Amino acid sequence: MALPAQFSALSGEWKGTKRLYLNGEDGPQKSSASRLTVAKAARGSFMMFAYTWSFDGDPHEGLAMLGYDEKQAVATAAWGDSWHMGSQIMHCRGRIDASGVFNVVGSYQAPPGPDWGWRIAIAPTGDDALRMVMHNIDPDGKEYLAVLAEFARQK
Repeated sequence: MALPAQFSALSGEWKGTKRLYLNGEDGPQKSSASRLTVAKAARGSFMMFAYTWSFDGDPHEGLAMLGYDEKQAVATAAWGDSWHMGSQIMHCRGRIDASGVFNVVGSYQAPPGPDWGWRIAIAPTGDDALRMVMHNIDPDGKEYLAVLAEFARQK
């Protein structure tokens, strides 16, 4: 099943700023310009979010493929980023909440300790605005802001 209309309407080119929080909101942060391309994929069954950003001058890219099963009301995503995930893909699962936010959670290994969680929230914040927020989730369930990216549609 296709994502709800508000996500299909996001197709296009976006430009904005990505802020990387190295130790949650109270820790140091790095900002960089970011570009985002959103496109329908697989005959409209999925949405692809491909973005660029940089860390200390080094360019990075990320990619998320979003899906939604209307019958089960389950949102899914496959996500990877050249800085955060290296060569692995994180599989995420969640919901589109009552306010229209695509909200999914996955996990990653953090040896020698237990796995950590990673939450991704994507939402239109206006006709021509979009926000992506990512949180680290420690093994005890506490969330730490990791990424805040805000985009404006390119006309």
